[in-house]
Amino acid sequence: MKESLVLEFDVAAYLLATIQKACYRFTNVASFEIQQRKRDGGEVVVVTVSPLSTKSEGGLEHLGQLIRNEALDQSLREQIRSQTEGVRNLVLAHAFSKTGLIARDGVPPTT
Repeated sequence: MKESLVLEFDVAAYLLATIQKACYRFTNVASFEIQQRKRDGGEVVVVTVSPLSTKSEGGLEHLGQLIRNEALDQSLREQIRSQTEGVRNLVLAHAFSKTGLIARDGVPPTT
């Protein structure tokens, strides 16, 4: 039977989608089972990591550390994405207003 590693992430700190993105980053070296569970008055996401090969570079613990780092990275990216959404939408609206695809008076351009 293959060795596996169990990681837990507090949902107060990490969104499920963030953890899924972090796991997806490593699907070339491991498979993942992801479950949400109630624990100590809160919820955790439990990830069971199973290497695809018995020869995992750096070992299973190292892979766990990489997944945790990737989860942190994805979480921070999501926070930045959320914080900058208004500015990003403004820049896109301005860019599209210069293309002629959107008319200034709200009437679609004729072709």
